[in-house]
Amino acid sequence: MKKEETIVREGRAYGLIMGLIGLMGLMGCSKDEASVKAPGTSTEVEVASFVTLIDEVDGSNRANGAHRAWAIPSGYVAYEDGVQPIGIAFTQNDVAPKIGSFFKSSDKWRTDLENIADGTYQLYGYIPHQTAINYSITDYNGADEAYSEGAIMKLAKVPTVMPNDLCVVIGAKHGYDREHDSGLRMGDFSFRAKQGTDSKDFVFLLFDHLYAALKVNMSIYADYAKLRTIKLKSLQLSTQAGDETTRQRTDITIKLRATDGSVNPIENITYDQPTTPYPAIDGGLEFWSNPAGTALTTDYQPFIGHFMPLGITRLSLTSIYDVYDTKENLIRKDCKVTNSVLLSALFSGQTQTERGKRYTINMTIQPTYLYMLSEPDLNNPTVVVNN
Repeated sequence: MKKEETIVREGRAYGLIMGLIGLMGLMGCSKDEASVKAPGTSTEVEVASFVTLIDEVDGSNRANGAHRAWAIPSGYVAYEDGVQPIGIAFTQNDVAPKIGSFFKSSDKWRTDLENIADGTYQLYGYIPHQTAINYSITDYNGADEAYSEGAIMKLAKVPTVMPNDLCVVIGAKHGYDREHDSGLRMGDFSFRAKQGTDSKDFVFLLFDHLYAALKVNMSIYADYAKLRTIKLKSLQLSTQAGDETTRQRTDITIKLRATDGSVNPIENITYDQPTTPYPAIDGGLEFWSNPAGTALTTDYQPFIGHFMPLGITRLSLTSIYDVYDTKENLIRKDCKVTNSVLLSALFSGQTQTERGKRYTINMTIQPTYLYMLSEPDLNNPTVVVNN
């Protein structure tokens, strides 16, 4: 399968959003719901994000990627989960790193990092940033001496199932405007910062995936749709590695090595549990919700979540929905159905999930009858996997 890569840069000319960052003067601001709260002042920035193309895996094991690749560099597309905060570290050799975030507030990108002086930095980070995630970093050798050679990033307390695509920075570069990235490529993390009212720099970021993705295509059985309306309210995912249910959170260590661009700078990724492990998933972790309910149709509608991929052999999806009659009277509230899928049984040649791949499952809600449709059957539909 062709590997898709995603890039982060401000690319309005290409219709791309989310990866470029332009540093400007310090100013105060308030943060919106997507931001990460921080004390003191903030620096206004411009941000746009892009990530590696993702491998598509469906029941036929076909690659179905939507190749929206930006011409330069090739193989990258816009980050698909919209505006998300970015955890970022400004690092220099022999200096303790400055760790903060980029976020959007009042329609402007900003950073909670202060006093970024003129100079050359190596930028390391991840998306989406969450306050619950603990982000720490050392240089490639576990010290603060040689960030120009690479870095070891640690993300602690990361949710095992997420609504958004968890990615790590694999390249960074400054530019003098939105259309010139000064040679952006993977393996190069250097960024030349300038500060002052007369100059403005743009940070271009490349990302790669840390998690796998699950794409659930859901529909309603055609004859049943004539009699009932199904409104989907929540999707929850539980994963298993063999017979062991995955923990609710995980600690991730990413070892990055500066390269010449011929190889990916990610040398190693580990997904670990602390000495006292996090609790196991109980029932499922929600990755999509709409309290008002989304009415399903006879055409597939996509719902996408992301999950820690190490050793995962089974996916258990719980769907929660309401049932209405043709006059919009609520018949059944919060119906809950769980479908468990063994990866090897559904996806040819796949025994364990892998990061950077998206697994597609087609599902249909239909009544429980075999030959005769009775009223209880109408009100107690099931969810079946079509693959």
